[in-house]
Amino acid sequence: MNKTFVWGHRGAGFKGVENTLSSFQNAIDIGVDGIKTEAQLSNDREVFLTFQQSLKINGETIPVNELESYKITKYKLENGESIPTLPELFNKFKKYKIRYNFDIKAPEIGIRIIEIAREFNVIDKIEIAKSSMDPNPLPKLFSKIREFDKNVKLVNSIFLKYSNIEENHLELESMKKLNVQGINVNYNFANFELFKKVINKGFKFCVWGVLFNRSMEKFLKMNYQGRFIDAMMSNFPARLVKLRDKIQTN
Repeated sequence: MNKTFVWGHRGAGFKGVENTLSSFQNAIDIGVDGIKTEAQLSNDREVFLTFQQSLKINGETIPVNELESYKITKYKLENGESIPTLPELFNKFKKYKIRYNFDIKAPEIGIRIIEIAREFNVIDKIEIAKSSMDPNPLPKLFSKIREFDKNVKLVNSIFLKYSNIEENHLELESMKKLNVQGINVNYNFANFELFKKVINKGFKFCVWGVLFNRSMEKFLKMNYQGRFIDAMMSNFPARLVKLRDKIQTN
């Protein structure tokens, strides 16, 4: 039986400063299976791992995609670290058996991630995901990426602001055409019937945003035809890893 794959959200989540190399290291030390983060593209096409769309520099708020990489590198986070680049991530953790999942908001970011992953020979370890804050249809984000790479793993995150998830929100036909392998759902909307439907359609099912033990236990025990939920993302990955290893014993 499969075990649920645990993603450390932005590294170790609420432990330390998110989206830093130290947070990613803490998550790996905790025992996560993968790192979930967000990717932004600088003006000179460097990939930076940050949720922030803009940075305040010398009193001026400037979009990340308008900044040169050397300016972003000089920006310091609360713990004194710089915003990490994708090459720094791949280089630092090359000895670990770890996967990477990147939220993106534009196809050119995904394409640049693929180019760098190829350079580091880790293309089989990456996933590119639509942001749950993106209301646009899947083809707008993924069509160019799929043309660029026929095999990279793509994940559809369901738009967070739907009051209820209907079948048309899953965009199943687009997922099939674009070979999108998984569906990522906020824990507030995830339930057994949706899990069952997604699995029966041939896709992987992931739940994100799970924080508390009770919710973690509920989803970790969810089982359909001998199959657990494929993956979960949490800002408390230590809790999730501990419960997963306790509940889903062979």
